[in-house]
Amino acid sequence: MRLIAATAPAIALIAACSSADANSTSNRPYRVGAVERGDIQVLVEETGIVEPERQIIVKSPISGVVQHLYVREGDRVRPGQPLARIVPDIAQANTFARIRADIAAAEIARANARLEYERGQELLKSRGITQSELDQRRVTYEQAENSLRVARELLRLVEQSGVTAGDSVQWARITAPAAGVVILRGVEVGETVVGGTSAFGGGTELFTIADLSSLRVKAAVNEVDIGKVGEGDSVALTVDAFPADTALGIVRLVPPAARLQDRVRVFDVEVAVRGGAEILRPGMTANVRITGPSRADVVRIPVEAVFLSEGHPVVFKLVNGRPERTPVTLGLGDLSWVEVLTGVAPGDSVALEDPELAAARAARVSGRR
Repeated sequence: MRLIAATAPAIALIAACSSADANSTSNRPYRVGAVERGDIQVLVEETGIVEPERQIIVKSPISGVVQHLYVREGDRVRPGQPLARIVPDIAQANTFARIRADIAAAEIARANARLEYERGQELLKSRGITQSELDQRRVTYEQAENSLRVARELLRLVEQSGVTAGDSVQWARITAPAAGVVILRGVEVGETVVGGTSAFGGGTELFTIADLSSLRVKAAVNEVDIGKVGEGDSVALTVDAFPADTALGIVRLVPPAARLQDRVRVFDVEVAVRGGAEILRPGMTANVRITGPSRADVVRIPVEAVFLSEGHPVVFKLVNGRPERTPVTLGLGDLSWVEVLTGVAPGDSVALEDPELAAARAARVSGRR
């Protein structure tokens, strides 16, 4: 649509048109189209990125150096399968040694406290100590038991995370948390990694494991087209690597809010892949063709025939060969046609350009000749 002036001087060339040449464009400086009946199918075309439905980023529980790597990109893994082995750095090694030392100290303290408590029980029988003194020895014994339990629990948590904190050998075994395919390996043997519990950057990403049996595409749809997209709409997906093949999908989510991308408001529409996923790979750019609503056997005109006059849609309908500005009520539109509810009827002719501007352009061309 193009904004046109509400008032403009009549051009003599337009006035010269007569009913005899109403259907001829030989003496008109503008193109003419016809109002007809036909179908309208809304299509929205964008691009999107192929993503796995579910992917997991694997990090090391400790900071250290990569000693072994057991998988690479493209390998399929099962839950619990070893992925890598990390040797802790000095700080981590000292921490593990301190845990072992704390356990040993707690065991000694508990043994002594237990011995004192049992000895106190015998002394109480011979009135060697009071009941109050025995109760104090019991409290000390219970506190030692609790300290040992806490130290052992800390060691259990460390070992549960894959760390082996032995007396002489310390290392972390990184295992797959779920089944899938390794789509990214972020480290090599000999590299230093930061533990996932570190406050600095959240830790080094060792691997990314994805479930490739279920894919999705996120397409950034312009805000002017988002009204044409609804959940459940069918989608055709193509990629440049396989131009002759098409994957199928449906719109699963139309987000409630837009985001700013290159100074344009867009909505990240989520498309679930339902067929032909074998041509798609995570990270690929996909051409997304969303099939929206349709109308059958409606009155339609070419989109070039619609203009705006003071914010309202109008067309230039030819009446006795002369273009007249005619207000219209529009319905559904696609890339080529727009539905007309009122204002024109099948068989009418409409200008596909602003007649006044086209006539002025033609006059300038004639003047130069």
